[in-house]
Amino acid sequence: MAQIILVPATVTTSSVVPFAADLASQLEQHDAIELDLSAVVEADVSLLQLVCAARRQAERDGKSLRLAQPVHDALAALLGRAGFLTDIPSADQNFWFHGDLPR
Repeated sequence: MAQIILVPATVTTSSVVPFAADLASQLEQHDAIELDLSAVVEADVSLLQLVCAARRQAERDGKSLRLAQPVHDALAALLGRAGFLTDIPSADQNFWFHGDLPR
């Protein structure tokens, strides 16, 4: 069973370090992680970068990192502004949105 991690309400450049340390620790301890992004109300590209890096690390280590649910509208908009949705590979689309892109 996956370890569920509730992502803090604010994950920005100035606040990402404690969450990054917690996520790294959880990835070391567990084979499967589910990130719950539902409480995130303030985020910037540092959250996206951290999630992408953790996802790649999990894959390299033969572990699983997924989202508990598709990203909400505010995070979808952040993904768009950051350029993540331009020619998005299907694996990334499935990761962030659990399938179909939002309209």
